[in-house]
Amino acid sequence: MKKASGLIAAGFVSLFMVMAPAHAGGIGHSGTYLTPPTWEMINQLPDEQRAKAMDIEAKMMHMEMDYQQSVSQMEMKHEHDMMEMEAQLFDLFRKH
Repeated sequence: MKKASGLIAAGFVSLFMVMAPAHAGGIGHSGTYLTPPTWEMINQLPDEQRAKAMDIEAKMMHMEMDYQQSVSQMEMKHEHDMMEMEAQLFDLFRKH
């Protein structure tokens, strides 16, 4: 039993050693990037593709800013509504 568990452990270690470099490079099993491309990668593209990549990056940044703004507005509205309801509850208990 001890020999079998040792073999399994050795198998996992060797599997980890083989798989780690692929993930360290940012490329997953399907060959797609797990991390966004860096500016060094974008600068290596031809001019037309670089312009498209920069346009996509700008759209992504704009979309992220819009999302963060929407989330913060919802959070502020939620906090305001919760404070109003807590004040109403406080009034109910105070009158009791």
